[in-house]
Amino acid sequence: MAATFQFRLAAVLRFRERIKEEKQFELRAVLLEQARLEEELRSLESRLENVGAATSAPGDQIYAAFELKFQDDYAQLLDKLVEQKRAALSAFCETVRQKQQQLAEAAREVKTLELLRQRRAEKFRLWQNAEEQKFIDEIGQRKFTRRGGRQ
Repeated sequence: MAATFQFRLAAVLRFRERIKEEKQFELRAVLLEQARLEEELRSLESRLENVGAATSAPGDQIYAAFELKFQDDYAQLLDKLVEQKRAALSAFCETVRQKQQQLAEAAREVKTLELLRQRRAEKFRLWQNAEEQKFIDEIGQRKFTRRGGRQ
C-alpha cells in the first residue's frame, strides 16, 4: 500500500526548466552587452564634452587654423560615433525586450507544469487516503463479522 507518486511529465518539466535557464543566461548576456554599449556611449559623450571644453576654455593660448580644423573634425567624428551608438543601443533595447518576453514565456511554461504536478500529487494523495480508509474500514468490518456481530 506504499505507492509513490510518479509525475509522468517530469522529463518535460526538467526540459522546460533547462530551457528557462538558457533563456535566463541569454538575457543576462544581452543585458551585459547593453551595459557595455551604454558605457561606450557615456565614454564617447565624455570625450565629446572634453573636446568642446578644451576649445572654449578661456586662456592665453593661441590656436593655429589647422589645430582648430583637427579639433572640429574630431568633434564631428565623436558626434557621429555618439549618434551611431545611440542608434545601436535603441535597436538593442528591442532585443532585450524580446529576450525578456522569451524568458517570461519559459517561466510561464515551467510554472504551468509545476502547478499540474502539484494538482496531480494532491489528487494522488487524496486517492491514496481514500484507499487506505477503505482498507481500514474493511479490516474493521471483518473483525465485526468474525465476532458474530457482537462487541
